[in-house]
Amino acid sequence: MPVVLVGWELVLWYNTDMESKDYSFVADRHTRRSFLAAGACVLAAGGRIVSARETAIAAKPSGKVRFRVGMAGFTYARQSIDKTLVSMKRAGVHCLCVKDYHLPLDAKPAEIAAFRRKCADHCVTPHGVGVIYIGSEDEAKRSFDYAAELGVPVVVGAPWKPAADGSSDMRRRRQSPELCAKISDLCAKYDLKFAIHNHSRNPKTGWPELFATPADAWDVVKDMDPRMGLCIDVAFAFADGFDPSNEIRKYSSRLFDLHFRNISNPKDGLSCTDSTTGVIDYYRVVKTLAEVGYEGVCGIELIRPFPKRSEWINTSVGYFKGLMDAVNRENTKS
Repeated sequence: MPVVLVGWELVLWYNTDMESKDYSFVADRHTRRSFLAAGACVLAAGGRIVSARETAIAAKPSGKVRFRVGMAGFTYARQSIDKTLVSMKRAGVHCLCVKDYHLPLDAKPAEIAAFRRKCADHCVTPHGVGVIYIGSEDEAKRSFDYAAELGVPVVVGAPWKPAADGSSDMRRRRQSPELCAKISDLCAKYDLKFAIHNHSRNPKTGWPELFATPADAWDVVKDMDPRMGLCIDVAFAFADGFDPSNEIRKYSSRLFDLHFRNISNPKDGLSCTDSTTGVIDYYRVVKTLAEVGYEGVCGIELIRPFPKRSEWINTSVGYFKGLMDAVNRENTKS
């Protein structure tokens, strides 16, 4: 059972369900409200609060949280689908954005049906596919056939074209508005959504010419089929100097997916850390998502280091569910 001790300066978290049992001391980086959220995350994870100072929250009422917590498939890179599903069931998270190393893009209908049954056996529902890097019309159609057969409502992707000088360096791929126009037609044909993932404008950690920011994606899709939209990677947006809450508000009408992770370096969107200890104020992000009425899935995406993956998955799921509970509790009191 998880136990938390909440004060103004320290959070003590002990989760005896983790494979690696330890105490984690977490310095609060944000506001007193963060401590209420940290306590609530224990309740959401089935734990108990040992002691806590009262926290006064003077905030305007906001909407009820309507989104679900899920897992981005990249969290389980280099891990089998069987181990992935066991981990998700143990963590109590039930939505998975499927990556092609768990289900190949060229999978046959029988293989996809077997995959769906395996997910159902572990109480997991595929809610999307991707990120898929699409470099041609044929690849786009294959991705939509794949998503339609799996029965998911959204394809998360990044349509690309080669670097201007023909370089094969993946980080120099450029966004392709021309291919997006073709994909817009597929959205109408298949009645599926397509969410473009932002990849950061930092040349050391991102792909600066491949939909680096949410604005880059918006400028391409805003006049296309309304099923063309965005998947905002919150950490990349934050590391690029944007306020994630403002980005969510600006693009909420076409926001079809999100990726959650916290980071230790505010300039590096890949400096993944335990969700409870990073520099991004996710309480505010969750509150904003409630205010705009987002009803999709927020996928936890833990990129590195992989040796801590099991531990961070458990704490992250509890933490984000706790933030959701804290926002709802605040609204009830308001």
